[in-house]
Amino acid sequence: MNQERPHLIRPGFFSINAAADRRRNEFDFHNEALLYHDRTIDTIFFGDSITHWWDLSTFFANSPYTIINRGIGGDTTTHARLRFPADVLQLRPRHVIILIGINNTWALDAFSPVDRLSAEEIYRQVTGDVDSMVQAALEMAICPVVCSLLPTRMDRYARNDERNDLVVRINQAFKTMAAGSGAIYVDYHSHLTDSDGLTLREELADDGLHPHVIGYGIMTKVLCETLSAHGIELLG
Repeated sequence: MNQERPHLIRPGFFSINAAADRRRNEFDFHNEALLYHDRTIDTIFFGDSITHWWDLSTFFANSPYTIINRGIGGDTTTHARLRFPADVLQLRPRHVIILIGINNTWALDAFSPVDRLSAEEIYRQVTGDVDSMVQAALEMAICPVVCSLLPTRMDRYARNDERNDLVVRINQAFKTMAAGSGAIYVDYHSHLTDSDGLTLREELADDGLHPHVIGYGIMTKVLCETLSAHGIELLG
């Protein structure tokens, strides 16, 4: 066995409070192991807590492929873009499933005016960062799969209606982005919304944000069907 450690891209830590730092050491150790053993990776799921909490080993238990989870709870597109070279590009998967952006929208409700952002500012931030990741993947011959943001049902937030309207705008931009770049777009949103087409169905999440097992089941089905239509089989 090779006794030399591989060269490893490490993004380092962003700040004392950055959500992206919470799994940095874990991911660096795991990334190094994958590189050292020269593992062929089919698919990386990349995103925030909705990816982090997705039990891929259960939902994709019958897959013959190597599927890796690189989700971090609380992550935003700002830091996701910066860790993308470490957690995706250097591992050279065939596909990357990108689901990120909802945490950026908490800036609508930020207590401090310094941290508060308008819907337009968040829209530009999210779409710009995701486009950057899509282009970086394409340059490495990695197939990017851009997933719609999920609807929310966060009634305790005064601006949740504005958030859900913003999510629809961002998703339309993702769909257009994918069509223009050759990426694949996955529409989870329309399969999870209530009759208004904006709000998360109450029975799919306990906290109005994170899908439980039924919600993840729907997402798994939508993802597999969408990829299958493009000739990609996650479950073999």
